[in-house]
Amino acid sequence: MLIGCARVPAPPADLDKSWGERKVFDYQGIKINYYEAGQGPPVILLHGFGGCTYTWRYLAPELAKDHRVFAIDLKGYGLSDKPADGKYAVADQADMVAAFIRSQDLHDLVIMGHSMGGAVTLMTYFQVREEAPARIKKLVLIDSAGYPQKMPWFIRFAKMPVIGSVGGRLLSPRFATMMVLRKSYYNKDKITDEQIDTYAYYGSLPGSREAVTQTAKQIVPEDIEALTARYKTISVPVLIVWGEDDEVVPLSVGENFKRDIPNSELAVLPHCGHIPLEEDAGETNRTVAAFLKK
Repeated sequence: MLIGCARVPAPPADLDKSWGERKVFDYQGIKINYYEAGQGPPVILLHGFGGCTYTWRYLAPELAKDHRVFAIDLKGYGLSDKPADGKYAVADQADMVAAFIRSQDLHDLVIMGHSMGGAVTLMTYFQVREEAPARIKKLVLIDSAGYPQKMPWFIRFAKMPVIGSVGGRLLSPRFATMMVLRKSYYNKDKITDEQIDTYAYYGSLPGSREAVTQTAKQIVPEDIEALTARYKTISVPVLIVWGEDDEVVPLSVGENFKRDIPNSELAVLPHCGHIPLEEDAGETNRTVAAFLKK
């Protein structure tokens, strides 16, 4: 959800404070940052476009009370490496997550994805299912991408060459972050300075702007119609959580998921925008916990 430029703001004072142990996964020579905490059935958390593991700061500690939780910075985001290899499609991220699952030899796994991370979740499921159907037990999609739609302004903007020249100089990371968060929240008063500063910091690290640009250019899979047709073949239980007032990925997308995924349930959170796991963390936690206990 960030648009960076060359100047890196100072990191927030409590940046090193984490709910879990920071670790690194070597993926084809690329260092992927992740946090791990808790014991029990495994859960993988995948953030959205321009986000990072910070997005899960409310949900992850609650999950870690009963689960072994892995929150992953996708390639190019957060503290993960940001190689200039151009491989930032949803399928590329899914390849990395599938490799992570194999490296940890995870079974009875829940994969939970927000926004673009939801699209990565779905593609990871299809890939892993072909190799070992028993590995994945449930999926959770939170305001997930996955159908053709009008792209929000910040993704359209990220695709433009101006991002690397004039736009990068005119828009400070903090201002751009604030504008994206305002688009993503229903209740703008819930947006905090700490939140803006943290996302702006991560989005301004070297290589972040290029990663965001490449992601934006490749965010819609070329075979999107074939992919959506496969949703009907999902055989595990799926929870779909949606902010009723999402202006980034509209509720109609969540309703499409509910229509197309056989064993799915849709939970709609009123007076909430695109990031319910931050804007209404309490209700998101309760909804997810109830689903995982079933």
